[in-house]
Amino acid sequence: MTADELIAHGNTHREQNNPEAALACYVQAIAVDRNCAAGFNNYGNVLRECGEPEGAIAFLQRAIQLDPGNITARFNLSVAWLMMGDYANGWKQYEYRWQYEHLAGLLPKYEQPRWTGQDLQDKIILVVGEQGHGDNIQFIRFAGDLARRGAQVWVHIGASLVPLFQDNKTITKLITYDETPSGFDYWIPIMSIPEILGTTLENLGHVQYYLSADADRARVWQERLGLKRRLRVGFCWSGRRDTWINRHKGMPFADMLRLIQRNPAYEWINLQVDCTQEENDMLSASGVACYPGSIQDFADSAALIHHCDVVLSVDTAVAHLSGALGRPTWVMLNWFALDWRWLLNRDSSPWYSSARLFRQPQMADWATVTDKIHQYLTWFKV
Repeated sequence: MTADELIAHGNTHREQNNPEAALACYVQAIAVDRNCAAGFNNYGNVLRECGEPEGAIAFLQRAIQLDPGNITARFNLSVAWLMMGDYANGWKQYEYRWQYEHLAGLLPKYEQPRWTGQDLQDKIILVVGEQGHGDNIQFIRFAGDLARRGAQVWVHIGASLVPLFQDNKTITKLITYDETPSGFDYWIPIMSIPEILGTTLENLGHVQYYLSADADRARVWQERLGLKRRLRVGFCWSGRRDTWINRHKGMPFADMLRLIQRNPAYEWINLQVDCTQEENDMLSASGVACYPGSIQDFADSAALIHHCDVVLSVDTAVAHLSGALGRPTWVMLNWFALDWRWLLNRDSSPWYSSARLFRQPQMADWATVTDKIHQYLTWFKV
């Protein structure tokens, strides 16, 4: 077979969650053509997806050496560095996201200069949201750093996040995506801020709890929930169900239900906003408090999370929201294709001091994760 055919076979194996077979195909492609940039890139990327970013770097760098215009390899290299916690190299390389796949061509264009570290005293900076809700919730912490430099901070964001961010005192103005901002001095994409600030693992922890629940909404939820008599456990088992990555990040509903049924002594609160009717019925039959249609935006979610003693969530926006609120947050993490922000080989997060990480020991092994959580719940004290 040709190198291209071997790479195609490897890609199929990867899609079928067989990384070892995929790696074998990519090795053969490199053996057939030692100048095959795609072979080096794909091998390095799957190594990183298997939790070996340090080993991946040499392959990704070789792909870039062979093909300097290989944006995929450059993006993958940034993710490998970020996963290792090498933020000095990772943030800079991560700018290649604006030429990569779904973000290609979406970098905003404004007449005003992009902020690259200029003096912000008495200036207005526009922070432009990007990618998923969880990304924006995670990175809005840096609005405070900009405000402390003397800036008025305007944030261009999706409408569903406006109610959540509107009480943040470091943000001067919120502008939704359907509005065209004007009158500012500088602009910057929200996930580009940490590079300019020189953010590292060592200095990241200066900001931890930077969001709060709306008092009125929290009061409404308090009335609905009533007097707390048992440990309240909020939970979310899936991200967007139509994405490839959610096949790995998301926990099968059956595993979540089984964990709930093993622990009937707690007051379980459903935080999954896209529950099907069948899922709601099964959860209700297991004693779960479900409020279908009651959560309209992230401010509603924040107000409900405010009343939870602990939140269990897979890697999705709920985990970031709970961590940003400073609530005890137990993040249930996939083994294959783990997101870079959770790093490796640790059960804590530098991004959220209230978070504890529960990692799969191998692909699709949610049973070990839920067994460990079952045990930790028996130890957990409020």
